[in-house]
Amino acid sequence: MNPSNSPNDSRENRRMSTDADIIGALLIAAKEANRQGISLGLEHVEMEELESITGSDDPKAFFKDWYAKWAEEREKRRKNKQDYITAKKFALSLHSDHETVEKKKEEDDDDKVKRDDEERSEFQIAKELIKMRRDEISITTTTSDGADDMEIDVVMQRKAPMLTDLSVRALAQNSEAIKSLKLVPDHLRKKLSSHVSGFGKLDARFMHLLIGDSPCEVRARNCVDLTEDDLVKILFDSDRDTLKVLILDLCGRAITDYTITEFLKRSPEGFPSLTTLSLQGAFSLTDYALLTFIASCSPLLQFINLSHCSLPTSRSLKILADIFRSTLKGLNIEGCQGMKRCKEFTSSLYKFQKLNYLSVAGLDSVNDSVLRAFFMFSSSNLTDLSLANCHELTDDCIWHIGRYCKKLEALDISELRKLTDKSLEFLTEGCKSLNSVIFANNRFSDEAVAAFLEVLGGSFNNLCLNKVVDVGPDTAFSLAKVCKRLKYLDLSWCRKLTEEDLRRILSCCSSLKSLKLFGWTQVENAFLEELSRSQIHITGLKMTSLYAHLEDAHPNVGAKFF
Repeated sequence: MNPSNSPNDSRENRRMSTDADIIGALLIAAKEANRQGISLGLEHVEMEELESITGSDDPKAFFKDWYAKWAEEREKRRKNKQDYITAKKFALSLHSDHETVEKKKEEDDDDKVKRDDEERSEFQIAKELIKMRRDEISITTTTSDGADDMEIDVVMQRKAPMLTDLSVRALAQNSEAIKSLKLVPDHLRKKLSSHVSGFGKLDARFMHLLIGDSPCEVRARNCVDLTEDDLVKILFDSDRDTLKVLILDLCGRAITDYTITEFLKRSPEGFPSLTTLSLQGAFSLTDYALLTFIASCSPLLQFINLSHCSLPTSRSLKILADIFRSTLKGLNIEGCQGMKRCKEFTSSLYKFQKLNYLSVAGLDSVNDSVLRAFFMFSSSNLTDLSLANCHELTDDCIWHIGRYCKKLEALDISELRKLTDKSLEFLTEGCKSLNSVIFANNRFSDEAVAAFLEVLGGSFNNLCLNKVVDVGPDTAFSLAKVCKRLKYLDLSWCRKLTEEDLRRILSCCSSLKSLKLFGWTQVENAFLEELSRSQIHITGLKMTSLYAHLEDAHPNVGAKFF
């Protein structure tokens, strides 16, 4: 049919006056379609019956006047190229409606799939990919019949220890022979003091060596042998104007009300430049001693570690919040059981506006409602957070972390048995900067941990999965695939992992420095002996010392601040 003679798809041109006009038009269209070989499904209609309706033997003559009127009307209408294209598409659609419908249906299905992908989180997509990978591995294993078992050599060339490390270690073992630390830089003093503390040799004589020559930092991790009088003399003899970091951990006997009062009598100005103070394990420290010492002589304090100080109460937290609400950057009150759940505790916590580090680990007073206000109003700068052993916390707390703690880099949620796999999904959605994660004795599934690593594991340098008993092959594959920057890994008591899984991890995680394998009784002794000869520092195997690699101890959350 010539497009120039065919009516367009306008409502006006499709309007017929009588049934005869309609049947006549169909008759002409059918004859023209028959001439061009186009089937319209009207072959069963007798042409005589159609012609009888028109009342004429010649349908063309009958419609002569009708064509003249249509041509006259057509000349009045403004035609353009788009009109012809529309008419042509209409004519073609008469025999291709079913193709158009199918194509539209396919497009709708594709759009729905795309919308579903956008609605699903990265965590959910990763879980689906892990299921597909598991099925592929199962099929491959079945068809190969074990002929292609992985053989990976984990024995690598061991590196010689640094001369500096050997020298510092030798000095620490013979610390009683050291006469002076004059001109020794702070970073070597720190390393030497750490080794001496590890050997249990830090006494009053060595402390006087540490404070000599006006250092900026004094770090003593094991002060159990110091007395009250020893500490008063050490604090008074130190260069208080230049001292910025004071670490006096495990000083339970020495830090008392008497010590603080006597020191302030001799030196009322205190430590005007002090920014970091750690009194971990000071079990004799009271609210009075703490507030007198901090409020009167440490105006520039930014980081405070009071972990396992059992006597301070919520009153101490309130005073700290009132004094340092806009300046304090790090607060550790882990194990301070004197701080009970109350309105004063909750309101004081969210007053700290600039915290980069917070640890409330082990506090029975902490639950979802206590931390909710802090996360909503004061956690925007938080980079390190420890909630270990806060047994009342649930997925709701982790949702608030994912929602408000966008800068979080290190997280410890050990021993939180009420958490489910949803917590890992919340973390993947909000905490994109995580590089250190500690899970221990949690109930996360193998699939969920694997999906968590698939999404965030590429930036991890420290990962602890101690006693996450469901960890298995899925996690091992994700570790090997994604965690290329991992330096510290704890797989203790993960007994669903096999020798093959561990070989895969060790072969792919090329940056790994330290590995913990306590409780690995599911593998052969020969393999464990092979591991002991690798350059990776492995702790937990039979006949290996717990103190062999103290310098490579796995970092705790907040360790960089103290």
